[in-house]
Amino acid sequence: MTSSSGFTLHPAVPADAPAFHAVMMTAGMDPHSSWSRTRVEDVAWSLEQGGGFLAWQGGEAVGCVGWRPDGPDTLTLNKLATRPEARGQGIGAALVRAVEEVAARDGYARVLLAVSQYNLEVLPFYERLGYRVDPAAVYAHANPSSPPPAVLVKAVSSQPSAFSRADAEAKAKS
Repeated sequence: MTSSSGFTLHPAVPADAPAFHAVMMTAGMDPHSSWSRTRVEDVAWSLEQGGGFLAWQGGEAVGCVGWRPDGPDTLTLNKLATRPEARGQGIGAALVRAVEEVAARDGYARVLLAVSQYNLEVLPFYERLGYRVDPAAVYAHANPSSPPPAVLVKAVSSQPSAFSRADAEAKAKS
């Protein structure tokens, strides 16, 4: 999928972990965040457990997002990041929409995400995309030694997806 801003989204597989990790580390997350302790091996494991997308522009990975199933109704979005120099082009929103398409295609009722207390300035971004803080929602992967995250949820409905597991499997073979 190519955007009018010149970036393309591709399914990410474990072999893409170095590029995915590089985007995360360049994104500028607060050093208190667990991201500062994330290793390439952690990203590869996460992509194996769920999936992800990378946004590419001019041969460079400029954005990433991951997801994982959390029960029969919930797909959890995680690790959304864009390189600072690539922000403002719609890359983050496109990555979020791609995860929503996966959720709808695979029959999940909602997408859930957690925002670190160290990164609350991103809440308006997610709210513009239709996410709402849900005090009753539980983020199953919260670090018990960190302040509780803000948990946001968005309902999704079945729709055709631009991406498929077959795309990811084909990329893994290449």
